[in-house]
Amino acid sequence: MLQRKSQGFRWEVVPDFEPHLAAVWDSPGRVIKESPAKIVTLLTAGGIAVYVKRYRHRAVALRPLKFFFKASQARREWRLAQQLETLGVPTVRHLALGERWTWAGLQESVLITESFAGQPLDPASGLAPQAVLAFVGQLHDRGVLQHDLHPGNILRNPATGEMRLVDLHGIEIKPQLSAAERAANLAYLGIHLPLSLDKETQELSGRLRRSALAHRAKRCLKHNREFAPQRHGGLTWRVRLPFADAQVRAIMARPDDFLARRAAILKPGRSATVGRAGGVVLKRYNLRKLTNLLKDLFRASKARRAFRKAYHLELAGVPTARPLATADRRLGGLLLRSYLLMEEIPDAQHLGQWRGDPYVAARTAAALLAKLHHEGFRHRDLKETNLVFDPEDRLFLIDLEGLEFVGEISARRAARDLARLHRAVTALPHIDARQRFVFLHVYCRIRAMRPCSLRRI
Repeated sequence: MLQRKSQGFRWEVVPDFEPHLAAVWDSPGRVIKESPAKIVTLLTAGGIAVYVKRYRHRAVALRPLKFFFKASQARREWRLAQQLETLGVPTVRHLALGERWTWAGLQESVLITESFAGQPLDPASGLAPQAVLAFVGQLHDRGVLQHDLHPGNILRNPATGEMRLVDLHGIEIKPQLSAAERAANLAYLGIHLPLSLDKETQELSGRLRRSALAHRAKRCLKHNREFAPQRHGGLTWRVRLPFADAQVRAIMARPDDFLARRAAILKPGRSATVGRAGGVVLKRYNLRKLTNLLKDLFRASKARRAFRKAYHLELAGVPTARPLATADRRLGGLLLRSYLLMEEIPDAQHLGQWRGDPYVAARTAAALLAKLHHEGFRHRDLKETNLVFDPEDRLFLIDLEGLEFVGEISARRAARDLARLHRAVTALPHIDARQRFVFLHVYCRIRAMRPCSLRRI
């Protein structure tokens, strides 16, 4: 391993890559991923394609100081790559590590890896689950535990079938792995891939999946490739970048004007005002009680909570209106109003209005609510107006204020939700006992439950 100083960085570099280091550093490359604290670029120099991952520690106040006491993520991965190579574990080749230090700490670290002609694991590509299990088994036999084992961290060459680890953050090397550690690792990978796992491991995978999606849903309130804070009209919005077109930006600049002048008002209530126009819906949560001023100092606004819930549902595959942006209007920390901007479900009709086949309605609603409960959500305000059909007879869940993620939905909790919906639809003339029976049968079949376990309905 060679050591060099260049451009204010201290470098450790493998000998055969050292002649190309300067050319790589001077090339702008193509940005693959960017956030305030990290940028990843792909470029070619000296006939080889490489990824350059730059950790910009100075972007976060005081972060550079902590690396006086611990290794940076880039250095930890650099060391892990060398250990894995010694163990014979296939990884993408790590070519260079660079660090730029000042008296205030580590300002920036850089990791350069060689590109590999592979793609993240994808079941649609004809991937054999047994090949994945064999690869992971080799890792486990060598004492390698990847705590973040997902398809994006394993690359597979579609021509040769060769697999390699990439992004080594999260790897732990042990003398030997226990059976429980192996099963938990496979259960985590089973969140993303259809693997042949035993029943106990499958159940563990389901629990891990629900927890992982709840954690991932938090990213909608952070700065990353899809979401970012933006300032519009005196408000700081959390914006979903791929959908922030000119119309969305105009609404964010003047949300109250949109409701007053442009939107068709769907709900002019005291607690919330809802309007739609141009394929989007804006919901403004109004200040109703003065006592809420104090409460809202210690909790997220209703709009922000709904924004995160909607994104969580989307990740879990539960149909709902796509969330686009959210913002709070505060004065001295006191919450006066909050806003949620979402896509409109065109020509939507709620369950009480819809006049399609009632048996289709029963089966579709049962499948949606079974999915909702399977993903760990309960809804304490289930009623016909919260279930809407689009013109293609697809059913969506809307109005998420009564929605709560609890992880596991027992039969008792499910019964409470369904009892609330049962009371609401009993008054509907086009839905009778036969459709309610079909609903219960389909729901229980999907959730592998006995109807007698829902006697509260």
